[in-house]
Formats: sequence, structure tokens, C-alpha cells
Amino acid sequence: MFSDTHAHLTDEAFKGRIDEVVNAFRAAGVGLVINVGYDLKSSEESALIAQNYDEIYFTAGLHPTDGEPATSAYLSRIRSIATLPKCVGIGEIGLDYHYGGDREEQKKKFLAQLSLAEEARLPVSVHARDCTADMLEIMKDRAEKLPAVVLHCYSMGAEAAKLFVRYGCYFGFGGAITFKNNKQIYEVAKVVPTDRLLTETDCPYMAPVPHRGEVNEPKFVPLAAEKLAELYGTSTEKMSETLLFNAKKVFNIR
Repeated sequence: MFSDTHAHLTDEAFKGRIDEVVNAFRAAGVGLVINVGYDLKSSEESALIAQNYDEIYFTAGLHPTDGEPATSAYLSRIRSIATLPKCVGIGEIGLDYHYGGDREEQKKKFLAQLSLAEEARLPVSVHARDCTADMLEIMKDRAEKLPAVVLHCYSMGAEAAKLFVRYGCYFGFGGAITFKNNKQIYEVAKVVPTDRLLTETDCPYMAPVPHRGEVNEPKFVPLAAEKLAELYGTSTEKMSETLLFNAKKVFNIR
């Protein structure tokens, strides 16, 4: 059974298609999907979707650049959504320096939501782009205080991965690991133990080979598992079992 620990089924690409998407991932052997919020609206909608499908759980959070600011009102609402049935984490939160913006404001929002996760005893799904130094510094101090930290769509390289492993973080890998020119992943595979691996799609984005250019869906997550199995020298079946075990452990799903 396969697992997708980071999906965005609230995206417009899936409007009116959720039944179709769920039936497709069931047929592909996917038995667990974590639908990730990035603002108040998507977090609330994720809660509604999770209520209707046994395999789907959700997280609630404010994205560093796409979500609302870290006002007490917004944070209070995220805290409230996080108490709803089938909420298994806080996310998508983090730092994104790629397009510039106010870095201090991003850090403020990120730290506030890490504190929220600590209080709620929930894991976090972390977005990290062009922010390796700051992310390492924050995780060095905060990771051990949380039930788990998932570095979503991991892309920070092997040297950083060694430190994140030391801090207890988990690593989410999706369609990008199937891209032929992604040599960095081979180096990461040498330093990340299998008990820290997770698969994800980040759908509808980043569809894997041979579906690049298509709308990504949870039904494609087995392709990421297959590539991880290849990189780690094991069977897809064994790797998928490990990945599902890790996902259930991280998000406390029984």
C-alpha cells in the first residue's frame, strides 16, 4: 500500500473531481493521503474532504508566502481547525526566500505556528525554499520539541540532510526524484536512513516522469516509491511498506 503525505486536493484542478481522484488512487494501491492546508480556506476545505473519505486526513496551516499573516486572529482560527476530527498536523508552514519578501515576517509566522504545533502536540509539514541556513538554525532549536518535522519536497542537499537527520526530521520526496537531471537525490539517498523517508505528490504540481506536464494526483505517488526503492536497493513492495509505516508513525495514524 502506498502513501501520499502531501497533497492539495482543495486546488481548483480537482474541483468537482474528488470522487474521481479518490477512485483513481484507490485503484493504484494508495491507502493513505494527507491533504495539506496552506491558508484558512484550504485548511477548512481539507477538513471537509477528510470527513468524507476514510483514507484522507488533513493538516491546517498558513504558508509562508501564500497564506495569511501571523495575526492572533488567524493563528487562533488555525488552532481551532486543528482540533477537528482527522487533523493530523500543522502545515504547510515554513520559509520561502525565492521571491524575496519580508524574511523576518516569514520567520515570525513560522515560529508562531511551530509553537502552536508544540502546544497541540502535532507534527509539522514544512515548506523550505532557498532558506537552508535559517531552516537549519530553527530546526536545531525546535525540532526536538515537536512530535515530528516533515521537510516537504526536500531539496536542500546531502550536507544539510545530515544535520536534519541529526535533528530528527523526516524527508518528503515526490515527482522530482524521477527527473533524470536530479543528481542531488543520489547524494541525499546516501545519508538519509529509510526510517526517515516519506513519499508525497504535492499535487496538482510536480507530476513525475512519465507524466510531466500533466495534473499530478495521488495515484502517481507509487512512481516516487519505485524510484526510492531503486535508490535504496530494495523492492518497491518493501519500500512502500516502510513508507506507509513512517507516515502512520509521523502523523499518529492507527
